[in-house]
Amino acid sequence: MNISANRVVAKMEEQLALLRTAVKQNDQQAVREYTSVIEGYCQLLKDQPSINQTGKVASPLVEPQPIPPQPVTPIQPASPSPTSDQKPGSLFDF
Repeated sequence: MNISANRVVAKMEEQLALLRTAVKQNDQQAVREYTSVIEGYCQLLKDQPSINQTGKVASPLVEPQPIPPQPVTPIQPASPSPTSDQKPGSLFDF
């Protein structure tokens, strides 16, 4: 459902006029109710994708997808070097 921003703002202005009256009359319950309704209209405008004044939704920006980290392969420690009492082995000994 596309709701134009102008229409939402017009409804907010109606509620704001009622809120002003409630404030003048010191009606706390009505002040809370009108404030909640205005807050709902604000949230409606915030939650919708970019809206131009005619109410048409602009194309949303495409955010790049994060690249998942590559699994880390542990490196095997090198075998200890031969000590003086050990014979050096072949190059092919692992």
